[in-house]
Amino acid sequence: MATSRVWRIHPHPRPRESLSSWLIRISAAKGTKHHSLIEQLVPGLQFWTRDGDLIAPPELLEALAERTDTPLACANGTALRAYEGVLDERISGDSQSSMVTPLGVRHRIRKAHGQQFCPECLADPDPYLRLTWRLRLFPVCTRHGSVLRDACPTCDAPYQPHRAGFRRCAACGVDLSSIPRDQADSRMIQLQYHNERVLDGQAVTWPYLAGSHPIAFFGLQLALFRAITSPRWGNRLRMGLVQDLGPLDFDRRGDSNSVRALTSRGAYHAMRAVELLLRGWPFMMVGICGETQSWATWIVPEDRKLQVPFVLRDALDTYLRPGSAHSRICDGGEQ
Repeated sequence: MATSRVWRIHPHPRPRESLSSWLIRISAAKGTKHHSLIEQLVPGLQFWTRDGDLIAPPELLEALAERTDTPLACANGTALRAYEGVLDERISGDSQSSMVTPLGVRHRIRKAHGQQFCPECLADPDPYLRLTWRLRLFPVCTRHGSVLRDACPTCDAPYQPHRAGFRRCAACGVDLSSIPRDQADSRMIQLQYHNERVLDGQAVTWPYLAGSHPIAFFGLQLALFRAITSPRWGNRLRMGLVQDLGPLDFDRRGDSNSVRALTSRGAYHAMRAVELLLRGWPFMMVGICGETQSWATWIVPEDRKLQVPFVLRDALDTYLRPGSAHSRICDGGEQ
């Protein structure tokens, strides 16, 4: 790689660092404003007025790789589309995956709480944001074993590090690195640690699901996530989950009942329930559904056009459909 265009100060991306985080760190190291840095790299590019981690223009990544003397493959790994073919079939600005939490960017201001953060990580001398902190199924910091945050605890403003730096709330100035720790459940940490390794290219090794294609494995988790949090068709299932997990707080913002309205804490409780249903797959799910007399339509409604992984569809058809060979499990025993 030619070195004539390499910046004198050129921080390299950190492990699993997001593109926006990398740019913020470069700007701070060079003493340059964020929009000025983008203008140096790709003149005229609108980055901060959009979801930069999602759109991640190839010309920007190429310029960054050249100016920071970073391998292009490493630079490409800072964009959310690096998870295409693993987390979902397609992740792009044209077709945002349900796996990605939206930012709701308007005129450089974020209206949605799509960027999660770990207060303890922000307290590091050189903090940065992990790319996984933009993903719906990843509400935990596996480094500190704590539940991630997605808003200022004082004013509930979305986290906007490009406006006020990593540690400060852009709306009220509160030090976000001093927020008390919210300890995560050990089983939930184990699941997310496994999921992170799968995103890094490791095979799925989760018990009874080992060898599954990653897209199917994550699709199963998302389908269960939706079933658990749906106020319309998950009531009986939640009753059974509470018996094993205790109270579940599916905290939401606003009046919407959609998955997008869940806070990071709400997503954490949903993933605790997902982890429970994955144990001894599919028999923990079948057992809980049997105890609460929940049929397949309580997991995936027949009137909804949802893409359901075969591993889930097969379990539902085998055990939880009326008339199936094992359907009496949900009727409380032999008839």
